Amino acid sequence: MEKEAGVIERATAAYEEAARLQIQNVEPLLHLGHMAKAWWQPNDAAAYFVKALLREPGNLQALSELARLMPERGADASPGFWKDAVTVFDLDPTAAEKSNFSLAAPHAILFDVTDLFAFFGQRRLPTGIQRVQIEISLALLDEPTDIQPIFCLYSGARRGWIALPHDEFQALCHLAKQSDDVTDPAWVRQLEGLYRTVAVSPTIQLSTLAVLINLGTSWADRNYLLDVRNARDRKAMIYVPLVFDLIPLIGPDWFMQSLVRDYRTWFGSMLHSVDGCLAISQATRQDLIDQSAMWDAPIAADAVSVVPLNGDFKQSSAGADVLQQYGLKPGDYVLMVSTLEPRKNHLGAFRAWLKLADTLGETAVPHLVCVGGHGWLNDDLHQMLRSNPKLKHMVKILHGVPDDRLATLYEHCLFSLYPSFYEGWGLPVSEALSYGKVPAISAVSSLPEAGGAYASYFNPHDADDIAETLFALLDRNVLATTEAAIAQSYAPQTWLQIAQNLVAKAQLIKPRLQDSLIGIAGPGTWLMSLAREIKDDMLSGEAMRHGDGWLVPTNSGCRINGRGAALWFFWSGLPNGQAEIHVASMPSPVHIKVELNGLSQEMLWEPETPIAISLPLPDSAGPVHINLIPLTGELMVEKVVVIQDPISC
Repeated sequence: MEKEAGVIERATAAYEEAARLQIQNVEPLLHLGHMAKAWWQPNDAAAYFVKALLREPGNLQALSELARLMPERGADASPGFWKDAVTVFDLDPTAAEKSNFSLAAPHAILFDVTDLFAFFGQRRLPTGIQRVQIEISLALLDEPTDIQPIFCLYSGARRGWIALPHDEFQALCHLAKQSDDVTDPAWVRQLEGLYRTVAVSPTIQLSTLAVLINLGTSWADRNYLLDVRNARDRKAMIYVPLVFDLIPLIGPDWFMQSLVRDYRTWFGSMLHSVDGCLAISQATRQDLIDQSAMWDAPIAADAVSVVPLNGDFKQSSAGADVLQQYGLKPGDYVLMVSTLEPRKNHLGAFRAWLKLADTLGETAVPHLVCVGGHGWLNDDLHQMLRSNPKLKHMVKILHGVPDDRLATLYEHCLFSLYPSFYEGWGLPVSEALSYGKVPAISAVSSLPEAGGAYASYFNPHDADDIAETLFALLDRNVLATTEAAIAQSYAPQTWLQIAQNLVAKAQLIKPRLQDSLIGIAGPGTWLMSLAREIKDDMLSGEAMRHGDGWLVPTNSGCRINGRGAALWFFWSGLPNGQAEIHVASMPSPVHIKVELNGLSQEMLWEPETPIAISLPLPDSAGPVHINLIPLTGELMVEKVVVIQDPISC
């Protein structure tokens, strides 16, 4: 509770006491490590994860985090830390000295798979975004191609990216698809080997306009987009994220509110950190263009290309005998594949099933087989099952189904069901079509793009409409006619085609440094803190940050450590404008130098004294760069306030 409230000192004390009282328990140390990482104490975070591994050797979550927190050999770290790190990773002590210098060639293609790497630290079997990352990666690794990508992950401790060896990453992706067993010795051995490699690998040195394609998400590291901007400022990178959806903005009630808050913070910064985007559907592309305009940071339509995910999802099957283990027979069930969460609308599916039972009789209705993760905010769903014996008899919920068994379930289902309220693409729709099965789906968002002429559509908010659509598909002649059309003309793309399309469109995107700056057209307040709620008259100023001297934003503001910190924005040229930089009181004296448009001034203030540094803004429109240089002491910037001097007016 203290951690969630941002009271870090008390939270740290509580976790450390728990670690002292339970000397065999790694959980308090994992929490301490995650907290130190979030509040920009990478050395402390690494030390906590080392302690966790000394208690529980082989803890995959701790190994995953520590691998990205390891400083490069020769960096500032205590000898004791290196000794313990060598022990927990079972490293050759000279391994780091033997590693090769990592240099990316000009215009290199890099794929950021950071969140896939983090996912593997806790889970194995991929779903959704992780599945897409794996399929694209394997398409480029398994088959010869002219594309020579660098697969990499971001290290907040290094403030840069680390390359993954192709053979180790390739083997891990193949293993991930085979099972959900995270204790499988082959899986653990491959994962630990990759962690060891990452721990001693050098940071990639970017040269000229490397294209970094983010295949996943980047919410976990608060300085990720800052370091993207820093690389773009040096003209070392063109940044192109693959945008799956904007659903936390469009339907925030479907998610935990902490996720919505983090997503909004990320999205606002992302708009000022990208050169362009790739969207997985026309619907997502339009959402991105519309939302960016609503956030007063419009992304040009020609900077957003679409890479449809109509891939071939067909996998090798485990065979029909597997069905007996689930209490199923070929053709006696309808398949619904999705995480158990409100947006996927399992409740609508259940209501439709009850209506079918009322119409046809319970014995004539096929089973509904729901395959997916445990999800969140689904108490109503489980309560409905518990309170309705008839429904409980007709519905089966399966978790942790590996690819070969999922293939069996698709091959022998009557058809598939996907009543989602909103999607970025709708991967289960493409999965069903890959197996020649008719998808019954919602007529909303991107789903008509995924289903095309082969799907049967309904209103997801209307259980009667869902039931009527399902009833029509229970007519074997209707079903056979649509299946024949799928067999005759549905042609999914190969994942190599999708990967090549993605790279080709990313390479067309041009740098947009000045256009991506935060635009300021008049008075306002831009916060440098992680505000729980941003009021209408306040905006996030995170994307103003440029330079290596910034630490991570906290609830109080953002600290500066060193000389490389600046505030950048595009100023409209409003007459008599002034920028006030509000600095928090610090426990020791602070001496700072401020530079704006070639002019500089120095200031000194006493401990425990907050201050607002006032700077006149130019009368002409253009980019403004304010350099903040602490000469002595440490600086924490709370907010930037732009005013129009009423006296001058």
